[in-house]
Amino acid sequence: METSNNVNWSDLGLSEEMMTLIEKAGFKNPSAVQAKTIPLAMKGLDVLVSSQTGSGKTASFVIPTIERFKGKNGTYILALSPTREIAQQTGEVFSNFAKPFGMKVVVCIGGANLNEEKEALASSPHIIVATPGRLCDHLERGNVWLDFIQCLIFDEADRMLEMGFSKNIDLITEQISKDRQTLMLSATFAPAVEKLARKAMNNPEQVLIEKTNKTIPKIDQELFWLPEERKLTQLVRILEREKGSAFVFVNAKEKTFQLSRLLINRGIKDVTYIHSDLQQEHRELAVSEFKSGKYRIIIATDVMGRGIDVDDVAHVINYDVPKEAADYIHRIGRTGRRGLTGRASTFAIPGKDDKAIEAIAKLRGVQAPSKPQPGQRPKTAQPQRSRPVPKMRNVESMMKEALPVTPVAVKKLGLMGRVKKLFSFFS
Repeated sequence: METSNNVNWSDLGLSEEMMTLIEKAGFKNPSAVQAKTIPLAMKGLDVLVSSQTGSGKTASFVIPTIERFKGKNGTYILALSPTREIAQQTGEVFSNFAKPFGMKVVVCIGGANLNEEKEALASSPHIIVATPGRLCDHLERGNVWLDFIQCLIFDEADRMLEMGFSKNIDLITEQISKDRQTLMLSATFAPAVEKLARKAMNNPEQVLIEKTNKTIPKIDQELFWLPEERKLTQLVRILEREKGSAFVFVNAKEKTFQLSRLLINRGIKDVTYIHSDLQQEHRELAVSEFKSGKYRIIIATDVMGRGIDVDDVAHVINYDVPKEAADYIHRIGRTGRRGLTGRASTFAIPGKDDKAIEAIAKLRGVQAPSKPQPGQRPKTAQPQRSRPVPKMRNVESMMKEALPVTPVAVKKLGLMGRVKKLFSFFS
């Protein structure tokens, strides 16, 4: 995460108690988004924040809201999260900073015991962290009232809207006073996010953290054009060659289990999977074991993968091209975090994934690959750079699989060595 070099925690108007907790948490200097957001949130202003994944957005709303409402009795803070996993992680961060002040946090998510959550809500917690769907379940049952909420937080607002929570959000916001403070955080200022902001916020201050050379993740990206039946072999080749941790993304939840079994049958046994139909305890166990290193590889869908926060994922593999171009950014954001270097590989099927790859290329600001001619692989997307970029030659149609090789290997392999890394969006 990019730090704000000219700002220290002591410059943000925080209490000594909070400063002690920040030091205990190991936060050396505030990130750019924290340095800009915390002072505004401390004043009680509405704040609309756009910053990339891994930039420290969670602490930028946890710290100031706890500072504002510490010492008060009642439920004042409501944070909405798009997925169970993100809600749990947000709840943990809130708890770490809230408990020393005697503040109680309740997390409400689908898959958890509804009656236990009802009892927890009845205990008048200071902070509620919830997914929109589960919170609406409690509202419909009369388990919770939101009349006294004074601070409403939308975490990863773009993702919540992409997942179809618009109606739930409308129902929730109608239950809360218009005089509330609203904090909205998003990876992008998509049109849907701006529309929600106009409806739910009151003259918000905007915090936009632009990507710079320091904030752009160091991710080496490559694209493989190959038929569906050859994806597995290419995946095995990559996982056997590279021994670091890996995220493998697929587009269907049933495919997570199927692919894990196929890998195990190929001798790669340190693999687990996660999807929304698994029971909550099984999802939590899979994530925990992946984080602890028991499993090196985790196979996930977009919904499940977005909520797993691991700093040292070495490789993200898009076994299936994401259905939405924006999901590509969220996927590869799992690697290259906290200043580390990462890799991202995407498997695309010629004739099927052309438009999806073109959309991703446009989103990343690169020239889109041209449509392949019959019997020919598609051309490579070229980065838009100020300096000249040599043209990438098409992968020969005689090649049975796209196989990345090193520059040394290229010299030795001759024609076979014409298979190159197909694109790299980040220098």
